[in-house]
Amino acid sequence: MTTSPVETFDFDVALSYAGEDRKYVQAVAGLLQERGVRIFYDEYAAAELWGSDLYTVLDEVYRKRARFAIVFVSRHYVSKPWTQHERMSAQARALNEVSPYFLPVRLDGSELPGLRPTIGHIDAQTTSREQLVDLIWQKLSGAPGATNPKPPTLRVPRTPDQHRELLAQRPPAWEYLLWGGVLWQRRDTLEAKWRDHELGYASRTGQHYDNQQAVTFLQNSLSDLSACPPNVLKMVSPEVQERAFGAPGEPGNADLIEHIATRFVGIYEQMMDVAAALRGAGVSGAMSEVMEATAQLADCPLREIRAFIDQVVAELDAVPEKIARGEAPQITMELILTMDSAALKNQSKKLKQATRRLGW
Repeated sequence: MTTSPVETFDFDVALSYAGEDRKYVQAVAGLLQERGVRIFYDEYAAAELWGSDLYTVLDEVYRKRARFAIVFVSRHYVSKPWTQHERMSAQARALNEVSPYFLPVRLDGSELPGLRPTIGHIDAQTTSREQLVDLIWQKLSGAPGATNPKPPTLRVPRTPDQHRELLAQRPPAWEYLLWGGVLWQRRDTLEAKWRDHELGYASRTGQHYDNQQAVTFLQNSLSDLSACPPNVLKMVSPEVQERAFGAPGEPGNADLIEHIATRFVGIYEQMMDVAAALRGAGVSGAMSEVMEATAQLADCPLREIRAFIDQVVAELDAVPEKIARGEAPQITMELILTMDSAALKNQSKKLKQATRRLGW
């Protein structure tokens, strides 16, 4: 005896809708995702769609890759060329299916070309989002076929491939995983610069200063260093976090999350650059120790930034498993930057010694 192989799909459902109806569909997509339903929703597939031939990819999704196509019919939906393309692909699949495949949800009373009035539908005006998700769940429970195994749980991405996969899937708390991933990856590219800083090494810059010029350069460098901590703290302020990660119940902004994480690590790099410029400047022997002592003022805040990134990544790595266990993880991000008092005393001492040697 032989049995027919079970047909497998990439998605449980593919959602087709007009951009004007995104708010409603976005809420449904979130509820489906909480149930563990594998969905094709354009916001979750940004990486796959980026640079692809959308005409071909969308045809494959709505005609081949999903167990069901859920079409959100509205006056906006019937007038858009891309939704027409998705509808035609889904209806072509439905034509060859024995069981229902094309599942319409009416957001208003608009008529959809090619959809007979006798086809059963869900009226979103009398059915809540939660009820709709329950009905989808019931439909999937009794449907033939299977969905391909879900990929491993995503954590903070350490590589570009993991980064793209996170943006493609957008699991719960993806915003924080993305932020932690950009922090980790950006910092990782600067490890050679950090090792140089730890060793007190810096290449000569080719800039040479007489004693008076060296004092001016020193003052400017101190000003640059003192401006860095406030800028770092701006990138983790509650206002910036809400704009990037979204208010409660709202999705985050991937571009803004990457931007603030890049700026955060950029300030960390700027502090190392200021220290390297101090060490690499050509100055007299009387000023060289002052330059080194001033460069060491960056040590403490740099270590605190590194420890903050390590702590954030470790905490965020545990979030997906907590969510899978039904827990509601609390994500805390606290950063305190300090200036080492011993380093400050040493810098002040070296400056006074140089001043006496120069007779100022």
